[in-house]
Amino acid sequence: MSYPQIEGKYGPIYQIAEGISVNLNEFGSWEAILRRGSDRKKKAIGKGEENFQKAVRAAELLAAGLGLPLLRQAVDMTFGAMAREWYELNAGRWRPGTKERYECIIREHLRPLEKLLLEEVDKAQVKRLLADLLQIRSPKTVEVTHAVVSGIFTEANELGYINVNPAHGLLKRILPSKKKRVRNEPDPFNRQDLENFLKAAWDKLPEPYPLILEVMAMAGLRLGEALAMTLENLDAHNGQYNVTETTRAGRFGPPKSGKRLIDLDETLVGKLEVHIKKMRKESMAEGRLPSPYLFSGITQRMIQRAMQHGCKAARLRVRNPHDLRHTYATMLLMDHYSPAYVQKQLGHSSISITVDIYGHWIPGEGKKDLVKTLRGTKAVPGRTLTLARGKEE
Repeated sequence: MSYPQIEGKYGPIYQIAEGISVNLNEFGSWEAILRRGSDRKKKAIGKGEENFQKAVRAAELLAAGLGLPLLRQAVDMTFGAMAREWYELNAGRWRPGTKERYECIIREHLRPLEKLLLEEVDKAQVKRLLADLLQIRSPKTVEVTHAVVSGIFTEANELGYINVNPAHGLLKRILPSKKKRVRNEPDPFNRQDLENFLKAAWDKLPEPYPLILEVMAMAGLRLGEALAMTLENLDAHNGQYNVTETTRAGRFGPPKSGKRLIDLDETLVGKLEVHIKKMRKESMAEGRLPSPYLFSGITQRMIQRAMQHGCKAARLRVRNPHDLRHTYATMLLMDHYSPAYVQKQLGHSSISITVDIYGHWIPGEGKKDLVKTLRGTKAVPGRTLTLARGKEE
């Protein structure tokens, strides 16, 4: 779709609805204008293509608020073009991590629909796309992909390109309810297996791979957070690290659930300091400044391969790097650290997430005192105390 266009004093004027237009002003900025009856209003948006789209969107919203039909003219709009328009119109309100994920979904999972005209995409095609995706990706990925497709068609509806949403109501036909979905259970190492794994990693893998794996196991960092560690955020004196960044596919951004300050054990701090000294020595020998990042040039895929090699070298079941984070959490909980502390260290947005994931690793706090608590100080473990008679049987 496009809008009727006439030539104005300073450039093109686009008629969005009766009495509502978008045009350039004398300063070259796009503005949305209302001229209806005695109403005379205008709003300057800015220069360039991006601000032109914002001005059109503002004029469309104004028309919708006044109940005026848009003066669109039919043009061919492909799903791929609509996906890009949806992204551009909404990206400003998304967090960096959300934008990256939506970009990835559009780029990797929606290609089969990209060149189809919007009106050519029907429920059967969207259902097949999601069903095929479920064969190779998790239910969560399918759920987010469905949300993206539905959002694109909802935007197309609001902009007047089409009047249907073929993604509506499809998710429940493809995925079971959340309560019935099979979740991938954490697969942590026990303490002995972790020791064997880290020993094999230090023996068989080149640096800095063993250190990165040990950071994940001994600090509970996500893989992207570990790869984004910086010298500036390490407080070696107090044994703490300020988690402020994560990285994926070469892009850096804030962590999944915001910044957090975590505690580090003395042994890990010592190994990080040795690594930093080695970085500085190498950069000095090469006549360059050291990178601000501790593990510059290392990608997630490289760590995934290192994890596989380490597991095989230790003759252990192959796990993925995220299981090192699970290992950290379960070791703390089984040693009676509070779920609230573990939540803070892991960066979960709520304690319920920590308990939901690791609940069956949380031992009964104070279990050794249950007899005393419930039956009184005179009770003897293994025997009963008859409360009514006040004597032992």
